[in-house]
Amino acid sequence: MAENENILALAGLKFFGKMSVSATHEIKNTLAIIKESAGLLEDLSIMAQKGQSLSTQHINTISQRVARQVKRSDMVLRKLNRFSHSVDQSKEIVDLEKTFGFVLNLASRLVEMQGVSFKVTSPVAPLRINTSLFYMENMIWQAIEAACSIVDKEKQIMISFGTDGAKVSIKFEMTIVKDDLMEGLFGSKEDLALMEYLDISIEKNNKGFALFRYKKN
Repeated sequence: MAENENILALAGLKFFGKMSVSATHEIKNTLAIIKESAGLLEDLSIMAQKGQSLSTQHINTISQRVARQVKRSDMVLRKLNRFSHSVDQSKEIVDLEKTFGFVLNLASRLVEMQGVSFKVTSPVAPLRINTSLFYMENMIWQAIEAACSIVDKEKQIMISFGTDGAKVSIKFEMTIVKDDLMEGLFGSKEDLALMEYLDISIEKNNKGFALFRYKKN
């Protein structure tokens, strides 16, 4: 039991670190563009001091670019702040669709780097469970990462949510999968520890896989 707790904690730290690195990398990119824009404005200022005429359109373009990057940085920081608050409570009522959407948005840079797109179909009614928000986010990321590793050809993953009595699910479906990689999915110590802690089971098929969990307290 103690070993599983250690594995779970390490998995959480690894997940937190990966999301934080991705977010700060995005912020670093926006700062680089802002720095470049500041250099252009400085060049324009020098030109003005020398009596050269300035294009107001050019200045406006640079100003708008800076404003866009500030907005982009603010959005990334808001996501990172929300993510950091995921550890505030050990258990809470979690909306599966909203949580999935947040993780996909948080990890959008990592997903885009793999050339994969997601098409999400909302459930008929909200699917809520009482669980650890942080570790559920961790499990969802593990599933997203797994799906990205096995999707082939079209590189599109269809997400749907289901319910069967007391059981809810998140389904990952692809047109073509890499069959040779399916067997090893969710077999790591981290995945097994997460699944046990969250009481989640995985069902695989020739089109993808699904995460199942009972809606118990």
